[in-house]
Amino acid sequence: MTRSLVIHRGALVACSLVAALACGPKASDEGAATKAQAEPQPHAEPLTDEDARALVRDDGTIFAEAELMGTRTSVNVWVGGGDALAAKRAIEAAFAEMARIEDIASEWRSDSDLSKLNARAGQGPFEVAPELVEILARAREVSADTEGLFDVSFYAVGQLWRFEPGAKPPTTAAISERLPLVDWTKVEVDASAHTATLARPGMKVGLGAIAKGYAVDRAAALLTERGFANFIVEAGGDTYLSGRKGSQDWRVGVQDPGQANARVGHLVASDQAVVTSGNYARFFVWEGVHYTHILDPRSGWPIRADDSPKSVTLIAADATTADAYCTAVSVMKPEQGLAFVEARPQLEAVIIGPDDRLLVSSGLGERFVDERAAPL
Repeated sequence: MTRSLVIHRGALVACSLVAALACGPKASDEGAATKAQAEPQPHAEPLTDEDARALVRDDGTIFAEAELMGTRTSVNVWVGGGDALAAKRAIEAAFAEMARIEDIASEWRSDSDLSKLNARAGQGPFEVAPELVEILARAREVSADTEGLFDVSFYAVGQLWRFEPGAKPPTTAAISERLPLVDWTKVEVDASAHTATLARPGMKVGLGAIAKGYAVDRAAALLTERGFANFIVEAGGDTYLSGRKGSQDWRVGVQDPGQANARVGHLVASDQAVVTSGNYARFFVWEGVHYTHILDPRSGWPIRADDSPKSVTLIAADATTADAYCTAVSVMKPEQGLAFVEARPQLEAVIIGPDDRLLVSSGLGERFVDERAAPL
């Protein structure tokens, strides 16, 4: 599978191939996203320091994006007057690392370690990549803390659902048949042996609510190891922000669920992860009922749109943690979710209720700016 990497700097795009990442056509002058499908030039001249400097945008950053893990991913590194060529190479390596995690932890790929583990459910321990062991171990920790509201074994039921226009819900009988297979306590790991076990035949694990965050963390760690301290890594709403953009703070917008290109406010963040999940992004309507893509693992049915959050933005020290807890808080009612976050000093949140009421955890203070309250 060819994965496309596009590095933007006005109309200039540099092309190279690193670990199956290929750059494609030029970006528009406005820097809009380009979905590149072209194969790389096999004998392209290597990029020079001068070429790399030309990739640096007016704000001192190099920005690149790619399609990975079924979503748009991006890396934005503040270079300033530093080594632009090293930054470009580090960005390519960060995308390659995210692609590697996808190859291990995707339930959509038949040859991934996760798919092989799912196929061996009920057959005892199975050796998997240490990264998958780590993801599953982290998932167990969050499942225990949320009393199962976060549960990666939901996938046995999740496979019954399709959240796209024209879809219809599965039957109650079909959900009831598979619901006993949803039990996070039956997903076991042995870190020393690099094995994982799905205790019951038919169990299925899906990592869509934690693996993206883990991949973002791995990419962030790689950039830091390469000597870059000021950057943003983002994958489909899972964002890690490190340092600053020169003299300016990084900002993350909180989208208005009712307007695609509007936001209710923004967060100022550094050396933290910010993850947003919303029931407005993927859904279908069947016989007048709104079915959101966020499933309650206790029932196997989507959360109710009329009494659950429209969106949850969760802030934590790393994206793996923020990703998993964001999903759990999304299953809670807004006030319950806020109380859960307030009881955990390592978490902060901005929750938009079904009535558009904004709930902000007390630890955020002035770091969250409510733009709806801003004067005209």
